[in-house]
Amino acid sequence: MARETSSQTNTIIGPNTALEGDLDVKGSIIVYGSIIGNIKADGQVRTAKDSSIRGDVTSQEAIIDGILEGSLTTAGRATLGGSSKVAGEVLVDLLVIEEGAQFTGHCEMKQGQISTPTKEETDPEVAVSE
Repeated sequence: MARETSSQTNTIIGPNTALEGDLDVKGSIIVYGSIIGNIKADGQVRTAKDSSIRGDVTSQEAIIDGILEGSLTTAGRATLGGSSKVAGEVLVDLLVIEEGAQFTGHCEMKQGQISTPTKEETDPEVAVSE
């Protein structure tokens, strides 16, 4: 018997479907149509090439291949596919932007903080002389 996990896709918005309102998804969702509203999923949010979302997306992971106008927040990886057009704030742990993706907005990485290396880390002579 298959074990149900939050990564299983249990919600599909079809290509000829236009939805208005917020979605709270237990599990994962694939969007082929259009949504005006926010999506919150405890699994993955995946959007197809011709899909569109006007609202905020919050999930464990996201793979965006369509249009997203709003914020994108993930606990893990977010991938902006080659056909994606994203306009808004992106707050993720890991961001992958494929060639051809269009992104306009602000991005903040939660885990991969950039730090300036110290003199000891960049100059071997300083580290040895101590």
